[in-house]
Amino acid sequence: MKVFKTALVFLLIIAGLYSAASWYMGREAQLLIQQELAHANEQVLKALGPETGLQGVQVRIRSYDRGIFMSQAEYEMQWQDEHGQVATYVFADALQHGPFPLGALAQGHWAPALAYSDAQLQKSASTEDWVNSVNGASPVAIQTFIGFGGEGVSKWVFREANFSRANGSKVVFSGGQVDIGFSDNFQSHNAKGNFSKLELTDEYGSAMMLDAISLESENLISESGERTVDSLVTVKRIGLIEPEGQDIVLGQVQIDLQATQVSGLLTGQISYGAKAVQVDDASLGSVVAQVSADQLNMTALTKLVQEYDAIRLEDATPEGLPQLDDDQARRLRVSLFEFLGNQPALVLGPIIWNNPKGQARIQIDADFVEPDQALLDAPADKLLLAVLGQLNLSAEVEKAFFEELFIQLSDEEKQRASAMARMVFDLYAGRLSRAGLALYDNKTLKIDATYEEDTIRLNGEMVGLTEFLQRVFQGVL
Repeated sequence: MKVFKTALVFLLIIAGLYSAASWYMGREAQLLIQQELAHANEQVLKALGPETGLQGVQVRIRSYDRGIFMSQAEYEMQWQDEHGQVATYVFADALQHGPFPLGALAQGHWAPALAYSDAQLQKSASTEDWVNSVNGASPVAIQTFIGFGGEGVSKWVFREANFSRANGSKVVFSGGQVDIGFSDNFQSHNAKGNFSKLELTDEYGSAMMLDAISLESENLISESGERTVDSLVTVKRIGLIEPEGQDIVLGQVQIDLQATQVSGLLTGQISYGAKAVQVDDASLGSVVAQVSADQLNMTALTKLVQEYDAIRLEDATPEGLPQLDDDQARRLRVSLFEFLGNQPALVLGPIIWNNPKGQARIQIDADFVEPDQALLDAPADKLLLAVLGQLNLSAEVEKAFFEELFIQLSDEEKQRASAMARMVFDLYAGRLSRAGLALYDNKTLKIDATYEEDTIRLNGEMVGLTEFLQRVFQGVL
């Protein structure tokens, strides 16, 4: 009996200590979640630009009820699009406290943990159609093992969707899964995911169809604070269908992002490629495009985006670019000058288009300089020339490429289309050559132009800006 009592007291002490540890870890988990959501809001703000049409993106804790062994929480993500429509997504989280949460043990995570999260996307006005299509079940489930030392793993499971909205638009989605691993105090992560199919059809019948989507991403931070990002997205087939227009199909699409950020300055490149491009029945070959950037001040860029977004909200024009008054233009320029202070460089290209007969290629390089504050109120054309340190354009079009492209897009018989293509190419190649804008050599039309310090080097020849414009008028117009 004494041994039994001793054992019982021992078990009660252990239970009490575990309860205290579980309560403490629940508190630490809550603090961690609050910290990570604040960080997420900051990152989302940096990632979104004015072209997305989204305003006021925010992730917040809507409610949090912390117990001893478990907490019940709700997280809300909300934004407003350019038409004033508010989208709201709510996740309900059953958060089991460590050190040994049962949900983690059931998933095979035997190591001590801070917490185990089981979050489910809830029904709202934004998700009602999706939830109804899966008979009231949660369409997205997120299970996250939150370990010590800022490590963890998260599994995102997306259920299938097949529903139509009241306006006639339709969504068909295969469902899929994304697995994410965290490290370095949750500052580094890697992710992999796969989705079989996604089809989006709007109320006018225009559709976008994606097949066999896969993604891989690695986001690492070094001890020195240098962040590197390496992401790859592949899609087997993308179809763009227009009821009264031409259908476009892209095959074997790949998007590759590589970037490094040090002390707020970003250097990186993103490339897009499609091994097969088809417009209706015309096979147009393959396309690869690349965009590069160097020394982008991300803090200043975020401020510029915020200023632009604020001006768009002030503008009553529903579409297109906002009409700026003098005060708004000056506000934008102040932010722009700060962004240009690090003398960033941008490269569009090379954009390479191949078909079975030849190739076309174009690249634009732009190096910017820090503007003089005296130019803050200068005319736009004068300001543009002042901030451009160097601008280079290089392009090549092979005659055989143009002929094949013309044949594929023409409704004429092949032999007649071929003759027409050669005539058109020779006409414009001759005109541009006579104007001194391009060189026509070995059945390839080439242009190489560089602007620097108010002078232009055009195909190896130095010309003034006025003469260059005269040549453009002569060769193009």
